[in-house]
This record gives sequence, structure tokens and C-alpha cells, in this order.
Amino acid sequence: MFNPVMSPSSARPIPPEWTPLGETVNTRYYLIGKDVVVVYPHVGSRDDGASAWENVEFQMNFARDAGHRCAFLVMITSLTSQDADARRIYATHMDPKLAFGAALIAEKPLARAIASFFTGLSRPKIPTRVFEAPSSALAWIDTLRPPENR
Repeated sequence: MFNPVMSPSSARPIPPEWTPLGETVNTRYYLIGKDVVVVYPHVGSRDDGASAWENVEFQMNFARDAGHRCAFLVMITSLTSQDADARRIYATHMDPKLAFGAALIAEKPLARAIASFFTGLSRPKIPTRVFEAPSSALAWIDTLRPPENR
């Protein structure tokens, strides 16, 4: 069930069960359950090397502080662009000791193109797949969840 209140940085209502975690220069973060971090870029934002570093640092610090590996549900539909530096940073600096997967939610053609560039041109260190809906992404994340998180 979605909360009718829209997040100022999102294109869709934020479900009430998503716990706000914080914000970076271009992204808001929410927690679903114990170990799924929703990465929600601000609507219309661009992702470059500087924002990617800030986002990776936020994500890895959260997982480290939580004391267990996390998965990341990235609502990439909100982005308008992502440059090569950002793709390289995400692919090489998401630590498999802290992250067990990344699901990219691409609900529109531009988002699918951005996600395809990332998955096609990068070699992420963590399992990464593109989905059209959060429900299928969360089902996939469940298959990756490490035993210690169950």
C-alpha cells in the first residue's frame, strides 16, 4: 500500500513501510526490512563521478554500520543521465563484503537505456540486474540474500 504523500525527490509515493535513512547530493535513501536499501535519485538528477562517490560512500557506510551485507534497490527511472565516471565508480567500489546485490528499476525507456549502459559497459563487483518493477526485483534479491541475513 502506497502512502499518498509524495517524497519531494521522487516521482511516485513512498510506501509507509520504507524507513528514511538520509540523503546525498542527488539521492534519498530508504530501508525496506533489515537489509534492502532503496536508492532513490531525485527526479531529473544527473549522476557523475562526484555524486557517485558520495552515493557509494553513503551506501557502504550504511551497510558497514548495520553490521551485515545489504542489497540495493536503485530507482533509476528518476535519473536523466549517468556518465562514464559514475558507472565506473559504482562498478568498482560497491564492496561485495558489504553488498550482496543491486537491482536497477527502469520503468521508462530512458531509464532502461541508462541501466543497459551500466550493465553492458561495466563489470559490477556485485550481482546486478535490471527490472521493470520493484516487486520482481525484490523477489530476485530474496534469492541472493546471504544465510546470515535470513
